[in-house]
Amino acid sequence: MNTFTFSIKYVFKKKTQKGFYFFIFLFFLSFNVTAQLYFTDPEELADAVNASSDGGIFIVTDGTYNDFEATFEIVATQNNPIIIQAETVGGVTLTGESHFVFKKSAFVTLQGFVFDGQGEDSLVKLEGSNNIRISRNVFELETSESIKWVFVGGVWNDNTFPFQYPSHHNRIDHNIFQNKETPGHYITIDGSFDDTGSEEVYYQSQYDKIDYNYFKNNGPRAVNEQESIRIGWSEMSLSSGYTIVEHNLFEDCDGDPEIVSVKSCDNTIRHNTFIASYGTLSLRHGNRNRVEGNYFFGNEKPIGTSPAGSTIYTGGIRIYGTDHLIINNYMEGLNGTRWDAPITLTLGDAIDGQSSSLSKHFRAERVTIAYNTLVNNSHGIEIGYDNNDNYNKDLEDITITNNLITGSDNSLVEIVDTDNDQGNEITWLSNLMYPTDDAVLLTGASSTSFDVTAVTNENPHLVFDGIYNIWKTTSDTPLYPNALSSGNIDEDIEGQERPSNSNPGADHFSLESIRFTPLTSDDVGPNAYEDINTSASDVYELSEVLMYPVPTNNILYLDDIDSKTNKVEILNLEGKILLSYSIENNEGDLTINTTKLSNGFYIVRLLKNDHDTESKKIFIQH
Repeated sequence: MNTFTFSIKYVFKKKTQKGFYFFIFLFFLSFNVTAQLYFTDPEELADAVNASSDGGIFIVTDGTYNDFEATFEIVATQNNPIIIQAETVGGVTLTGESHFVFKKSAFVTLQGFVFDGQGEDSLVKLEGSNNIRISRNVFELETSESIKWVFVGGVWNDNTFPFQYPSHHNRIDHNIFQNKETPGHYITIDGSFDDTGSEEVYYQSQYDKIDYNYFKNNGPRAVNEQESIRIGWSEMSLSSGYTIVEHNLFEDCDGDPEIVSVKSCDNTIRHNTFIASYGTLSLRHGNRNRVEGNYFFGNEKPIGTSPAGSTIYTGGIRIYGTDHLIINNYMEGLNGTRWDAPITLTLGDAIDGQSSSLSKHFRAERVTIAYNTLVNNSHGIEIGYDNNDNYNKDLEDITITNNLITGSDNSLVEIVDTDNDQGNEITWLSNLMYPTDDAVLLTGASSTSFDVTAVTNENPHLVFDGIYNIWKTTSDTPLYPNALSSGNIDEDIEGQERPSNSNPGADHFSLESIRFTPLTSDDVGPNAYEDINTSASDVYELSEVLMYPVPTNNILYLDDIDSKTNKVEILNLEGKILLSYSIENNEGDLTINTTKLSNGFYIVRLLKNDHDTESKKIFIQH
């Protein structure tokens, strides 16, 4: 049977259109037609979407609408998705209390709207929804309240076992978020909780993607809770989000000390550009996060003062928690210090696994900081700040290797509080540091010193690239051996191959084509080009590995395991390995006896050559 696209442009009249409405949908069902329906009324739009059984395109006619509020509760499919869109991108302006809610919904796209609200609700809220795409919109909200503009969470009053309605695999892309003046976040990735056991268990929405958005003009500085993006929060910080934040532009995002605040585990922040923004990308809570290939530019923005009178700076990356990778990042012209240095390692007031208060600042442990470029910043790497003796937990097992740092002011490496020199807890290997003019290599150290294996003081022979306005390596830049034994660092910040002997810093000199560059406003937002072959509706390619039953009782079955997978592990939510199975020449299937594991949540991790290739959460109930 042929599939047709059938368009009907009309305005529903509440008293006369019901019969026509049902006739049209019977027509669609009979002839396998893809609906394209036009609306000017939010109630009729919601009714039509929620009644759809085979997808369709639902269009709001161009114009300005006040208090356009709609709640959608519809589970579409990947083959028959629902699209809710403005007639033309940017052609529909929603004012007043306008907002949308997606509850227990799936495979819906919302695109092309301009939100210019004055309400007290999130502009778009996802409750227990998956595969929702929020694309090519403009978000702006004038309010005196603390509002989370786009919120991704669970259904807090519905704990149907086993988490029947969690959020996951949503995408927020090619939007503009602008002119935020009050607390709340542009985007909040939250989650839900289970309170059916002896204690509440919090878990985050998983596998969400935030990409190609333009975040700008977030300010002035609030004391807290005005991040541009917040991923997780303290009570769910031990859960795994697997959130990807990539290819976004942040400009003049000054509202919070944390421009992006990561407060959960196993997230990736990569290939973003931060321009003239007071604050840092902060790994505030959680473990095993990867920060890779980001650009930070101070852009000559002067040191500022918050409304509360505190001094604020343009900063880089601040780190707490365990097992993070900070690689291939570029930082230039930043004036931050203390909390806001280009790379900040303060002490902590708690140790992972030893404190039940998840809101504390957990010391950094087993963190790798490699192949980053710091050039012409006021400060460099700062270590040991104890917040007026409030932090007394020393760092542990930090590796700083193959970085390139050069500048003309202050110190390239500073132990901020002299008594807090971390000594042997930090391993320095194969770094190039080149102080010029009034700068020095190291200050404040009582036990740290650099030999030739740790730091080489030599000219990096950088040149300024006037096309992308960055300092880059040349054929004269020294080559250093890779001092890392793990981390999968096989390319540089531009996406070019990084050989075993390569230039220190983010950029390896190469004549290969460049994949990743600093972003401009032309690269992001509603009008930016999109390669439909790489970033269309499939946010993630879901694994072919099958794990069942759900929930698991005494036996967990894994089918269709990749032949290269050599190990399967089961971990608790704190990351402790409870069961481990080495598999060789596997036939794609594995049976695991789970009778010794108590009821609750666990992580199943598949490894190839001892590197994590995939992790999934399961629930066991005997």
